[in-house]
Amino acid sequence: MIELYHVWKQYQKPHWALSDVTLSVRKGEFCFVTGPSGSGKTTLLKTIFREVLPTEGQIIIGGKNILRIPD
Repeated sequence: MIELYHVWKQYQKPHWALSDVTLSVRKGEFCFVTGPSGSGKTTLLKTIFREVLPTEGQIIIGGKNILRIPD
């Protein structure tokens, strides 16, 4: 399961790439991420696989908070 709770990402002030994203994808579910250019799709995926860290929020994958995993 992939769970995001109130995830925010800011690259430069005052613009937010992600703002208060809450999402749950259960095991076996298939989902799509769609939207216009610049809407945060790539940033969302990069936070899920920990290429970038969110400014705020929690990301839980398989019951583990990936933000607490050491580099």
